[in-house]
Amino acid sequence: MEGMNYSEAVKRLDAILEDIDQSRVPIDVLAERVVEAAALLKRCKSVLTETEAKVRDVLQDLEKDFGEAKEEE
Repeated sequence: MEGMNYSEAVKRLDAILEDIDQSRVPIDVLAERVVEAAALLKRCKSVLTETEAKVRDVLQDLEKDFGEAKEEE
């Protein structure tokens, strides 16, 4: 799951949830699917957190750059 990108993780999670919702998961493997779904959710959260931090950093840099430009004028 570590190398899986966000879109792949969401797609797999959707498939697992659909299978569970439609009762297509045998009881013998239900626990395995729940564990997999939990890992996928953690992966998605990790990607979102990393993305949020990157976007925040870029916005702060832009604000800093534009703030300095206004002060120089």
